[in-house]
Amino acid sequence: MRKVFSKVKVLKTKHILCKAWINGKKAKLLIDTGASNSCINSVLQDHFELQKYGEPFQASGASEGKMEAIMTLNCNVKLGRNFKGKQAFVLLDLGHVNDTLNSQGVEKIDGVIGADFLKENNAIIDYGQRKLFLQLESF
Repeated sequence: MRKVFSKVKVLKTKHILCKAWINGKKAKLLIDTGASNSCINSVLQDHFELQKYGEPFQASGASEGKMEAIMTLNCNVKLGRNFKGKQAFVLLDLGHVNDTLNSQGVEKIDGVIGADFLKENNAIIDYGQRKLFLQLESF
């Protein structure tokens, strides 16, 4: 098993932000250990060339009531220099998240890396080094 890492940025709100590539397009993603699923703002579906999969369902978040969501097929994700993998995302409206971040002077995000991705890749968040470590089965 090999460990790789991606540099992260700690925002003034204490959220952790990482830069990634989704289907070859730059993305800014919050790392949220409390989010069960990784998600992308639904208004960016076409930008990231994400394909819907399955039927819409009701999702809930910490700050909003129920929201309509839909899964995507696996897509290509790249973090840091060495991590390349596949990930399905939940598409949902993250407008309220961006409004809150914007009101606190923080840049907009494109999505969230959730517990599904973090668990699958044996993630370790090192706040001191500002790195997200991932373990690869094979390289």
